[in-house]
Amino acid sequence: MKHIALIALGRDTSYCCREQLHRLLDNRINISNYYVEGNLPQRIKADFAIFTSRLAYQKAHTHLSQGVPYLISRRSINYHEVDKLFELPAGTNVLLVNDCLQSANDTISLLQTLGIDHLNYYAFAPGMDDPKVAKVAVTPGESRFVPPAIEKIVDIKTRLIDITSLGEMLSRMRILDHYADFLSAQYVRDIIQLIDKNQRYKNRAAQLEQELSRVESSRSHQSPDVNLQAVYHFDDVLGSAPSLLSAIRIAKRFADSDSTVLIQAQSGTGKELMAQSIHNASGRANGPFVAVNFAAITESLLDSELFGYVEGAFTGASRHGASGLFERANHGTIFLDEIGDAPLSFQVKLLRVLQEREIRRVGSAVPIHIDVRIIAATNQDLKELVRQGRFREDLYYRLSVLPLTLPPLAERKEDIPVLVSTFLQSFFLDMGVRETREWMEGILPILLQYSWPGNIRELQNVVEYLANVCDGNPRPEDLPPNFSAAIASVRNRQGKQTVGGETLKTVVMRELAIAARIGQHLGRRSLARNLEVPESQIRHVCQELVTEGEIVLKPGRGGIQLKRSWSEILSADEDALQ
Repeated sequence: MKHIALIALGRDTSYCCREQLHRLLDNRINISNYYVEGNLPQRIKADFAIFTSRLAYQKAHTHLSQGVPYLISRRSINYHEVDKLFELPAGTNVLLVNDCLQSANDTISLLQTLGIDHLNYYAFAPGMDDPKVAKVAVTPGESRFVPPAIEKIVDIKTRLIDITSLGEMLSRMRILDHYADFLSAQYVRDIIQLIDKNQRYKNRAAQLEQELSRVESSRSHQSPDVNLQAVYHFDDVLGSAPSLLSAIRIAKRFADSDSTVLIQAQSGTGKELMAQSIHNASGRANGPFVAVNFAAITESLLDSELFGYVEGAFTGASRHGASGLFERANHGTIFLDEIGDAPLSFQVKLLRVLQEREIRRVGSAVPIHIDVRIIAATNQDLKELVRQGRFREDLYYRLSVLPLTLPPLAERKEDIPVLVSTFLQSFFLDMGVRETREWMEGILPILLQYSWPGNIRELQNVVEYLANVCDGNPRPEDLPPNFSAAIASVRNRQGKQTVGGETLKTVVMRELAIAARIGQHLGRRSLARNLEVPESQIRHVCQELVTEGEIVLKPGRGGIQLKRSWSEILSADEDALQ
């Protein structure tokens, strides 16, 4: 079996090119690989030697046994990896990093010859000073030599031995006839794949150009002030649940600061309402409020939408360029909603904005200082995303300077009546508070039992649904199908919560009225003891009575206080028994 010695400068190149030869020669020739960075043997014996570069030859040819024929190969781009370069915007400055300057320049020439000439290449190798002209590095498998200041690395993998060198090697070994057809077929297949990738990216570029034109057209018809004003204040936040009041109290303190706020809450809990309230209570209230939803902007448009662009930044760009949303939010607040959906590639740029308070328009190297307060929001667990590698840890800590959590509706069910009343009055402008209480009376226990995975937004949808399908006051069976479990649970509980044939709620109200008549204040524990029922049932009934506005739970030993007079309650009770 013939023996080939493959000698490279670095380890990665050595193993990658050996794998290439194994695929070509189908393991029918013994291949030994060596690299200068390792320990070269004193003498390398083989039927043929191939050096992967002139520098490798200069450093290692003395180790080759006398009389061994050799070839200094030419190298070509790994066609399977070049699609990564098409993703970089035209005009991007990139460092082409390789293990030596000659190899870096050779790679640049190869890329430009292949028509990948939409980038501005700068050769870089170990020992050189970083020219600081680029934030992106392109490297053929030599990432370890990339300067630390580079923000993005595009690895197109190690350059392979090109077809002409392979053909020359096989010819000189007198085995070309055995491999010529396979070699030419492989070459044609690689070229076809490259052409196909090139065409796909041209088509994608055309689609992006159409999308950008649509965005530009939409912008040109918008008022300069669209979406630049916050309309909500803290007074617009409905509810009196302790968890909500605590969140509002913290948010008001945050309004006095200019630090970054991170709102974490489930969908439908009012994150943007809270963000607008913070803005309107802050010293930036007279400035713009700009809302950005990362889930609604395609990744390819994020840079131009948030940072803007200059004339000629890309095909289809406006003749005068355009400001981005960060610039439009200057001296105000920018609300970054669904921040957990931000792509990792964009998170790097956002981190730089937070650190430097500067942005650069697409196509420009000129920094623009911005004076913007940032409020971010998410319904995802960012710590878990960090653990999964989907969110940058350094960005997480930059955003969560002032963390704010909003309670889900399931934790503030006592606010459901006021929310229902408000939603109803928005549908029926002439409906008063008493009418809204009567309207919800038949379904309130079920609304209190339901888990509300969609939170306040879901409650609003349910009220709107009932307002449209019911002629009068809604009944349990009028509720949407997903309430069936809550209806069954309430009916089951109501069937059990009776004392002497009366509902527990009626008996509790009578006990409280009798106690009030003689100047006593009962608590939940004494009620449970007097009525011989579990305290958990008393607690649930009292919660319903609080929601219905019948009682107030006093802290400590204050007991339970009636909101109506004891005489009114007992009188109504006697009328019901007659």
